[in-house]
Amino acid sequence: MKTLYTLILSAGILLTHHYGYSQYVPGALNYHDQALMFSNYNYTGSARIQGIGNTQISLGGDISSALSNPAGLGFYNRSEISITPSYNVFTTESEYFSNMTTSTLGKFNIDNLGAVFNKSKDDAIPGKWRGGSFAISFSKINEFNSSINYSGMNPSNDILDFYVQDANRQNVNKDELVGVTYGAFATYLMSEFIDVIVDNGDSSLFPFYERTFFSEFPSEEFPTQQSEIISSSGSQNQWSFSYGGNYGDFLYFGATLGVQSLRYNVVTLYSEIYPGLDGDIVDNSSLREDLLTEGIGVNGTFGLIARPLNFMTLGFSLITPTYLSMNERYQYATTADYNNFNMDNYGNYFDANYDLIVNPEFNDPDYEFPGSFTTFFEESNTPVLNSESFNEESLFDYKLTTPLRINGGATFFISKSGFISADIEYIDYSTMNLKANDGSLSGNNDDIKELYNSVLSYRIGGEFRLKAFRLRAGYNFQPSPYKAKEIDRDIQTFSAGLGFRSSKFFVDLAASYKQFSSFYSPYVLDNPDDLSTYQTNYVDIKNNNMNIVLSFGLFF
Repeated sequence: MKTLYTLILSAGILLTHHYGYSQYVPGALNYHDQALMFSNYNYTGSARIQGIGNTQISLGGDISSALSNPAGLGFYNRSEISITPSYNVFTTESEYFSNMTTSTLGKFNIDNLGAVFNKSKDDAIPGKWRGGSFAISFSKINEFNSSINYSGMNPSNDILDFYVQDANRQNVNKDELVGVTYGAFATYLMSEFIDVIVDNGDSSLFPFYERTFFSEFPSEEFPTQQSEIISSSGSQNQWSFSYGGNYGDFLYFGATLGVQSLRYNVVTLYSEIYPGLDGDIVDNSSLREDLLTEGIGVNGTFGLIARPLNFMTLGFSLITPTYLSMNERYQYATTADYNNFNMDNYGNYFDANYDLIVNPEFNDPDYEFPGSFTTFFEESNTPVLNSESFNEESLFDYKLTTPLRINGGATFFISKSGFISADIEYIDYSTMNLKANDGSLSGNNDDIKELYNSVLSYRIGGEFRLKAFRLRAGYNFQPSPYKAKEIDRDIQTFSAGLGFRSSKFFVDLAASYKQFSSFYSPYVLDNPDDLSTYQTNYVDIKNNNMNIVLSFGLFF
């Protein structure tokens, strides 16, 4: 349980990614955000399918069907092997206290690869059963690569306020503090004090924590300079083992066993530079965090495609929840730089700043325990402070169940000139479930039910054929899964592509442009009285992703 508590007290873990919805990053590590991130993935596949907005539920004859609707494999009448490399460009524009920063990251990937082995009857052979195809394919379904950089001058608060609030929330002696808050204490960014309450001659001791320096900043005149670099990497992938059959060129059916794996690594470096007024003790501090999450899981997909009319197909697929076993490693390191400050003199410093340190309620004559005083808790052999550091590592395992996904689609063929296709998908994100061996994630499951709801996503695309050449375009809309309407987390993707297909091979090229907004805070402060000095400040982020994919395949 202490390991989990150490993790959830993290002050700046980034839980965002570029293909998902988890764009609000609170000041503590919340596993319901991770559940959303790993549950929301795309049906990426060949360049042909990506060119039409990933519309594919009622289409066949493409290896992408193995992931979304394996009934489409029943359309094959020959075998195929293909590969789809891609190049992604991620761009973020971050605004923090009116300061704009742009970051760009490029990344090569393999979006899809695999083989389809067909065994079907010749048209001259009678019978309703026409055979089918077995496929093995790899698909990248989630992309975690990103780079975010922001900075600004904060006149209201700093991360030391978070450390102090959390230490007093834990309400334990210094040796029992956990998480990054203990790292702040170990590097002398805050100190422990003792309130001595005298009531009818009886004394009671109440430990509390305060900043190690007490000058009245940040302020409008002397703000704290804050900055952070956030780098994330990794992906979520699925190996699909699929079969699709053909009955009478009218009804197609299929099933897939999916094996997922994921690796998500995010490294943050948060820094503060203090105004440097006379009498201050610390010059700057930093917090580096490194979270590595790895997992493996399994799911199943079942699908049907019917052709009620020669020019129309209707598709349906059901993707079971994915059952993921997760393990994570979390590391943090806190550093602080001082001006050769001798802690032996801190008692004098405390006496000079007594009015800024003592808890005001204990000086209130109407307080339940009139008569109190505060003393600085000073260890023996206290050091001279220069560059102080502390680091810690924690491990944690848990399980995640993602939501059921239901898809429907229709395709209308325009003679031999092409087609128009549309899909709709239903996902209820409130059904996600987290489980730890000690039951410590039950609160996050309550958050899941409270924060998220069901959504209907839709995709539409089309293809125009000119002899052996193809022109394609598509649009993909994923609505926000949050119940709160003021949280706008809709994602839009525009795509286009072209291709060439012969009797022996095919080549397809596609480009997609994805855009969405997000926000992030390095720490979140409690502010029950709605004080301006404790308002949580957010980084507004505009995210853009350009993905270029090329597919090459051989028929055999």
